[in-house]
Amino acid sequence: MECIKNKSILLILISIAVWFPTFVQAVPIQKGDVFAGSKDGMVEHYRPGVGFLAEYNIGGSGEVTGMAFDSNGNLYATRFGFSTIVKLDNTGNVISNPFVANDTGSHNESIFFDKTGNFYVGQADGTRDIIKRASDGTFIDRYDVATDRGSDWIDLSSDQATMFYSSEGRAIRRYDVSTDTQLANFATLPGSGNAFALRLLDDGGLLVADRNDIKRLDSNGNVVQTYDTNTENFWFALNLDPDGKSFWSAGYQSGLIQRFDIATGNLLDSFTSQGPSGPSGLVVFGEITQGGGGNGGNGGNPIPEPFTLSLFLIGLIGLWSVNRR
Repeated sequence: MECIKNKSILLILISIAVWFPTFVQAVPIQKGDVFAGSKDGMVEHYRPGVGFLAEYNIGGSGEVTGMAFDSNGNLYATRFGFSTIVKLDNTGNVISNPFVANDTGSHNESIFFDKTGNFYVGQADGTRDIIKRASDGTFIDRYDVATDRGSDWIDLSSDQATMFYSSEGRAIRRYDVSTDTQLANFATLPGSGNAFALRLLDDGGLLVADRNDIKRLDSNGNVVQTYDTNTENFWFALNLDPDGKSFWSAGYQSGLIQRFDIATGNLLDSFTSQGPSGPSGLVVFGEITQGGGGNGGNGGNPIPEPFTLSLFLIGLIGLWSVNRR
């Protein structure tokens, strides 16, 4: 009877080890992990060299566009159609939905944290203002910026004052949020297209997803390089990689998330989005921006991934077997 009992216990432990990954969804975030906002209210989690890891439901349908991490590794995602922001913890669990609701109909599109922990929100429609809020979501200020469509995609310079933004036209615009002053445009892009997501570079230039291709501008606003593939006709989202040498972009229609070397233009990596059509937003954990104070910090203490826990349980089984002998 004792032998049968021991075998039963062993079988139960083995079953737990094998099936445990099925019940645990949380995946630890690593520096360089890519998060894509889909058009069906989901956030997809990818890792270079691995691919798709997990999917997080932020509560309903609709586009997830701009995203940003705070210094504790919490993820903030804008829901375009609902003009709200959702807050998730570092394991993909929704903490607050909505975390904040901005002007109805303004269509929150991008979000960016400064070095003090305050965040800014770019809006495509409605008031078209750039909104500033404290880390707890409390309203601080609004900036009535010049626009083509809206204050869609934003990035703050290292001086914590000059806000660069695109407005779906040909101009890369600037606004001084410290003096509440509209500044001269940084650049007027050549050719046709629509300026969408952008990121400042440490040499004073920037990258911008310009629908037909991705453009690199120098500190004087001149186009010095372009990036493109024959698989993409609608470049939309864009974020820097933590290595400082590459960037990620996603097409609005193709479903491809692609990584380029900034210097050479070589394609380094590519994922296919799990969601309908292409991603409507991107963020990279640990991204180094010129004016950012968040970008993930150390990521907190996420729950161990299922595979790690399974190995732990298998180890316990081994110890139990040795002790039984």
